[in-house]
Amino acid sequence: MIAIDLLKNHQEAIPSLVQIWLATLGSGWMSNVSASQVEAWLQEWLNGDALPFALIAFDGNKPVGMCSLQMNDGIRPDVFPWLGDLCVDANYQNQGIGKKLVCAAQEKIRSLGFKKLYLFIFEESLLTFYHKQGWKKIGQDVYEGHPVIVMECTL
Repeated sequence: MIAIDLLKNHQEAIPSLVQIWLATLGSGWMSNVSASQVEAWLQEWLNGDALPFALIAFDGNKPVGMCSLQMNDGIRPDVFPWLGDLCVDANYQNQGIGKKLVCAAQEKIRSLGFKKLYLFIFEESLLTFYHKQGWKKIGQDVYEGHPVIVMECTL
């Protein structure tokens, strides 16, 4: 059974989450991101009642995925908050864990009083995943020199 909780309650999971992030998101043009940089981000996300923070998915005691919630994710400072860093261990993909993380993030952001949530994706192939969960494309932008698709979800 997959459980979702705040990273702040499971700091011991940080080394595993660094490896999941690097294996899933740390490829392609993001391959220049180091393990120490990912770990520094995770340390910044050890909050729960204020942004930024991270949510973790567990299979028993094993961390298998995560996402972050931040006020700004590097583009469009006029809109907030942002869902980012959604990643699931390769052995656990296509089992609904990403969807559970997104739903938990939406619930947490709603509980903090926000009415919308934003994200950006690098690959058009992810549009279907987010559309099925009520997200809509609102435009395109550039993140660190790379084109991204910006999406929003009304909570």
